[in-house]
Amino acid sequence: MKTFINKYGPWALITGASVGIGREYALQVASRGLNVIIVARNAQRLKLLKTEITANYNIDVKVIIADLTSEEAIQQIINMTQDMQIGLLINNAGREDSNHFLRINPQEHLQTINLNVKAPLLLTHHFGAKMIEQKKGGIINMSSIVAFQGVPYIANYAATKSFNLIFSEGIAAEFKKHNVDVLAVTPGFTNTNLASVYEFSGTPFKPLEPEFVAQRALKALGDKQLTIPGFINKFLYWSGKFLFTRNLNTASFGTVFKKVLRNTLKN
Repeated sequence: MKTFINKYGPWALITGASVGIGREYALQVASRGLNVIIVARNAQRLKLLKTEITANYNIDVKVIIADLTSEEAIQQIINMTQDMQIGLLINNAGREDSNHFLRINPQEHLQTINLNVKAPLLLTHHFGAKMIEQKKGGIINMSSIVAFQGVPYIANYAATKSFNLIFSEGIAAEFKKHNVDVLAVTPGFTNTNLASVYEFSGTPFKPLEPEFVAQRALKALGDKQLTIPGFINKFLYWSGKFLFTRNLNTASFGTVFKKVLRNTLKN
């Protein structure tokens, strides 16, 4: 734990921290002794999370209520953390649009791009520069198993997750010489609010738990540049990489999402 604090402390900033994987990141980072800045839109959930963390761990917690689809909110985070040394940035906030592409309003697509792409890019640019000055730090970007190919019915979301993956790989190579670790995390179906529209009955898929995903990511940080939590997700990655063509990957993922989104697509 001392090594973790020395490398990634004294503060971690976690976006989308009110629920799901983000909440687990906050709890697990706090358990490792880092002070945490938790960011999300839901003030009540953030305050409850702060109470839980401070009751169990001897650390400081700062709450920032912000909607990261706007640049003003990102600037708000930057302004509110000017005097804080942030050694770990976890870009976890995200949203998914699930349906036939043309049935989704273009503004919804753009909001997804703003949250999944623009926000992590801007936060990484700001805090990454500070980490390089400090000559230490870590950045975790949440990608997805759908990032490795186009996926029907979540086409825009999958594309944003591809950005997160390729962006992470690129800056990982740049930042490595400055002792700043960058990790892309590519889970599959996970038991979060994003999975609320899925129907898994009649499929072989069992969603991962957020605790497991956060645990695997933090364990991989500093050791790997990519982690794929879960056996089935690893199988999908390796079979897609070595056995299937890109067209076949897209078709097979499309079949899966047509099945799990059947309640959405029939409307």
